[in-house]
Formats: sequence, structure tokens, C-alpha cells
Amino acid sequence: MHELSVLQNIKKVYNDPYPHCVTDRALPEKYIIELQNNLPDSYIDSKPFATVDPSQRIKWKTLQEDNWPVANIWKDFFAYHTSREYFDAVCNLFEPWAKKMSILPQKITLDDRTGINNKKNSHAYTECQFVRHRVMPGGKTTRTAHLDNGMEIYAGLLYFKHPQDTSTGGGFNIHDGPKSPWHDEKNNNEVDNPGAVVRTCEYKTNAFAMFWNTRNSVHSVEPRKNAQHQRWSINIIGRYYRNRMW
Repeated sequence: MHELSVLQNIKKVYNDPYPHCVTDRALPEKYIIELQNNLPDSYIDSKPFATVDPSQRIKWKTLQEDNWPVANIWKDFFAYHTSREYFDAVCNLFEPWAKKMSILPQKITLDDRTGINNKKNSHAYTECQFVRHRVMPGGKTTRTAHLDNGMEIYAGLLYFKHPQDTSTGGGFNIHDGPKSPWHDEKNNNEVDNPGAVVRTCEYKTNAFAMFWNTRNSVHSVEPRKNAQHQRWSINIIGRYYRNRMW
């Protein structure tokens, strides 16, 4: 497995309430330190938050288009996690559910978005994003319980916490939510009755959570207490271009 793969220390995939995995040590320490020391803070500082969104998402493709001088380790990280090799590794990790939904690597034509956009000829694409969430007033959460885009295949989140951040909370919650009809293609489908929290990926550097997107993949972010620093993470996504294949 690739030395920068966020899957290398996954020990177990949980079935209930939906397929997911969590680890508090995704990458070897030497790599996570180098990645954190080279986060593109100044670039993202130049991009103001939207007035309607507490999060800011910078796609790898955007950095490339702007010719931003990203550290080589981040180039390697993003290249691998948008690659065919990683997509296939995720499908293998979640194999029972991938087979059930007919998402088999050999059936998928993938556009990794690192070169020519093959949208017309591809079933799916992969994407990585730098994400930061603003500090919310009153310790509110930046993401209440919700379902992701209905075209999403899988989503992973790798945390980076500021070394001087002494806040608590901010973890990624897995909810025992009700099975729902397929939601629309919006990115934030709020869930009024998300059910109990069955597992939380703690907000700390190198913690990683991932889930296979299903009808009941309800998740949220814990509120943060005493937050003074923005919340950093990396989103790693696989998504269909057009209609789902199941």
C-alpha cells in the first residue's frame, strides 16, 4: 500500500449503522508532521469565507490552476488519493457493499481530474479538498446531522488540529439514523431525527474517518468548546457524474 495512504492503518470496517471505519493514526508520524507543517495557510487566508457557509473548501484542481507552490508531499498525497489505485483500494475495503451496489472497479470508468476532464466518457470522479471551518459563536457546530450528496460513493475526512488548539469537541459523529429514500443532489440534506451517536472520530491531528454513502449514512460534527482556531481537515471523495448505477 502507498506510504501516504490514509487506509494503511484501518483495522476494521464497521457494518452498523452503515459501513464506516475510524482510526486515530492514519499516517506514520513523519508524514503527518510534514503535511501539517506545509498546509497552505496563506493561500486559504486569501480566500474569504462565504457569508452563507461556515466552511471553506479548496479543491486540488484550484490550487493547480492558480499555480500555487504546494509542497511536494501534498502533491504526492493528492495525486495518490485521487488515483485509480486509491479508488480501487476503497472499493476493496468496502467490498461487500460495493458488490451489493454494483460498484466494482472493473465496471467504473474513472476521471481522476488530474488531467483532461473526461466527464462525457466517465462514470465517476475522485477529488481531494483542503477544508477549514470557521470558529462558530457560542460553540455551535459547523455541520449539524445530515446526509451527503446522493451521487457520492464514499467520503473520507483526515483531521489536522492546530498545535495550540486547546478546544474540545469537533469530532466526526456516526449516527444511527433512519433509513431514508434517496436524497437529492444537494450537499447538505439536514436530518431532523438523526438517531443516537454510535461512534465518534475525535478531532485531533491524524485522526481519520470514512464511510460508504448509503441511504442512512447520517453524520455530523460535534460542537467545539473554547475554540480559538479554525478547524482543518482534508476531504477525500468519490462521486458519480450521472445517475447512480444501482
